[in-house]
Amino acid sequence: SFVENPLCLQQTMLKLATLLLASSWLIPQIFGYYFFLSKDVPRCFIEDVPHDMLVMGNYKVPRDGKDMIVFVVTAPGTKDKKHDIQAEEIMVHHATEGEGKFVFTAHDDGEHLICAYINETHPMYRAQNFKVELRFDVGEHATNYDDMAKSEHLSAIELEVRKLVDLVRDIRSQQQYLREREVNFRQISESTNSSVMWWSVLQSFVLIGSGVWQVIQLKTMFNAKKWD
Repeated sequence: SFVENPLCLQQTMLKLATLLLASSWLIPQIFGYYFFLSKDVPRCFIEDVPHDMLVMGNYKVPRDGKDMIVFVVTAPGTKDKKHDIQAEEIMVHHATEGEGKFVFTAHDDGEHLICAYINETHPMYRAQNFKVELRFDVGEHATNYDDMAKSEHLSAIELEVRKLVDLVRDIRSQQQYLREREVNFRQISESTNSSVMWWSVLQSFVLIGSGVWQVIQLKTMFNAKKWD
C-alpha cells in the first residue's frame, strides 16, 4: 500500500504534480466580459499582442441585435504602439444572430482596440439596449483544431503535435515581444532620467546665477552708499 511504501507515494505525487504543471500550459486563458450596450456608450477593450498573433472574439448577443451590433478593431498607434481610436480599422464585423465570432491577425505590435457599437442607422433599431457577452482567445487558443484536423486529415497524435508546435511558437513570439517592450521601457527610463538630471543641472546654474547677481547688486548698493 501507499502507507507501507513511501517511495511509491512520492513517485505518484511527483507524477501528479508534473501532470498538473503540463495541464496548466495547455488550458486556454479565457477572459469573459458581460455588459450592456447602448447607442451613446460604446464598449472598448484592449488586446496587447505582438504581430502575426491570431485573436478571436467569441460573442453572444440577443436575437434582435443581429446586424445592429458592430465590432470594430483598430490598429495600434504608429508612434508609441498605444491604442488609438483614430487609427486604421483592420476589421469590421456585424454581429450575427445569437452566438458568433470574429477573427483577426495583428499586423503590428502593440495595443489593439476592440470596440462594440450600435448601428443607429439600422431600420429595425428602436433605441433599445443590448446585453452582450464577449470572450477573447489569443494565439493557439484561437485556432479551430477540429476543422484543421478534418481539412488536413490529421491523426490524434499529429493534431497534438501541431498544438504543441503552435504553443511553442506563441510562447517564443510573446517572449520576443516582451523583450522588445523591455528595451523600449529601458530607453524611455534612461531618457527620462537624463532629462531630470539636466533639469537639475539647469536649476543649479539658475540658483548660482541668481545668487551671484544678488551679491553683485548688494555690493554695488553698499559701495554707492559708502561714497554718498
